[in-house]
Amino acid sequence: MVIGFSCLLNVQGREERRDPATGRIRILYIGDPVPGSPNPVFLRDPITDVVPIIASGFNFPASDIRRYMRLYMPRTFKRLHDNFDVIIISDAGIAFFTDKQLNWFKDGVEEQGMALIMIGGFEAFGGNIGLGSWGPTPIQEVLPVECLADQWEDKEGKLTVAEMENPLMKSLPFDEIGAYGIFYGCNIVQMKQGSRTLATYNVVGSSRRHVLLSYWELGKGSSLAMTADWTPAGGVDFLRWQYYGDFSLNVVTYIVGGKLPEDPALVYQARQLIADFQNIRQTLDAVIEFASKFGGNMDAAEEMIGDAEDAKALAERSYIDAEIEDCIDQMRAAILVLEEASEKAYKLKDEALLWVYVTEWLVVSSTGLICGFVLWTFMVRRKMYREIGQTRLSRLNSQ
Repeated sequence: MVIGFSCLLNVQGREERRDPATGRIRILYIGDPVPGSPNPVFLRDPITDVVPIIASGFNFPASDIRRYMRLYMPRTFKRLHDNFDVIIISDAGIAFFTDKQLNWFKDGVEEQGMALIMIGGFEAFGGNIGLGSWGPTPIQEVLPVECLADQWEDKEGKLTVAEMENPLMKSLPFDEIGAYGIFYGCNIVQMKQGSRTLATYNVVGSSRRHVLLSYWELGKGSSLAMTADWTPAGGVDFLRWQYYGDFSLNVVTYIVGGKLPEDPALVYQARQLIADFQNIRQTLDAVIEFASKFGGNMDAAEEMIGDAEDAKALAERSYIDAEIEDCIDQMRAAILVLEEASEKAYKLKDEALLWVYVTEWLVVSSTGLICGFVLWTFMVRRKMYREIGQTRLSRLNSQ
């Protein structure tokens, strides 16, 4: 029996959107794609491809942002909707976008079936500390909420599920999130008619509550809003959650119309095995590079690595196709081959270094023999000279 993404019916009205060639979800991540954000998760997970663009004026110099926008932002509407499925605007400064780009984002959602995600922070939604509001922009038309200028909750709040039967909220154990579900500030917004509140931000020690997660389907596409931050700025506890990476992956899967797992622990296990393989491979590559510098022949180990990579590719295909049990079995087999390759690589490294040790021993021994010979020769030659009883200096002293 296959347990995975296909365990739940796709109850969304939108048509699923992914790369037709690879089955992956293609993400344009604009704002804060840095360590401490989900960007590293998107980079290493087989189900996602991501192009990150730094665009947070609160955290980066404007000159760097303009350079990144110029280099990596799609230059035509066709390139945008042909190459991406999801646009993530995570704490990005409104001042760095052109009107043309904002209209492309809106049209991509409504006309091309793309998905839009906005994540909170000082530069999101209504903006805070004078950083500008998204309310007057075309993005407002495709968000599930109304942006309220300079409306910010600075008291900590707890994530509380509002729609228990929603596939996204059922896909992870939010009821066990505990202290990891505490956020430190959120944008205050107003729900739009037809959109759905998935979770609320319940202010600790108060009866106040705000929208935290909301979802909306419009035109051919969909949008999701998270009014709090998912980086250390306001989500420092949230990103320590065991399922933080799974949350970000499930969000992008859900918003493109994909199916979500019924058993999050099983999918978590598959993702951990994929990460374990990558960690072992990085260490193995370092060993091979080191041994090669000393003339080691690592062909046998590299051939085994090729076999492990083939097995991993098969597991990743199962993962993308939501065949999670098959993926787990295949990843275990791939890791087993990779561990055998590691043992082989270490053995070849030791063989290569043996000759280094022998050479060093010979050099040290030869140096010792030469020095000993010179010393011995000097001591022997001393016997060839007659011992002097009295020196010229001693005669002068005697006078």
